Amino acid sequence: MPDKPTWCGHLDKVERRLLALPDPWVDRSMLEELLGIGRRRAQQILAPCVSRQIGANGLADRGVLLEHLRRLAAQEATVHYERQRRQRLAGHLDGWRRSWLEQPRVLVEAPLSIVNSSLDGLPAGVSVNRGQISVEFETAAEALEKLLALAMAIGNDRDRFERIATGRD
Repeated sequence: MPDKPTWCGHLDKVERRLLALPDPWVDRSMLEELLGIGRRRAQQILAPCVSRQIGANGLADRGVLLEHLRRLAAQEATVHYERQRRQRLAGHLDGWRRSWLEQPRVLVEAPLSIVNSSLDGLPAGVSVNRGQISVEFETAAEALEKLLALAMAIGNDRDRFERIATGRD
């Protein structure tokens, strides 16, 4: 279903056709034909304007109906543009979220020596023993560097880390 009803774009043509009708009363089938819409939507649009009843058919004064159509078209335009605005915003937010996930913030710069670190060459103040990891530091940046070195060393030799941490080495 399109965002904006097609009849909204040619309301002036609908108005000319409505005013050219010989009878000032409009029923559902006429509205279907004028707006190019289905039976149910025509009933929904016509319902608030019905002021006469002939059998099961409700009739609306064309002037009242025309004003109602103008209000609906204005609301539809507002809803259409608001929906577009929200879709653009959602697109931007999704793009920013994906960018954030793909390029997470760097907590500490990793020199090449840290990337290639091993469990035997951990920085001073970092130790791994059975059931215990110890990290000594002076500043927060130093703590992050040492934790990164430990994480990289574990990643480079996970089997050995498991053996040391469980006391099998």
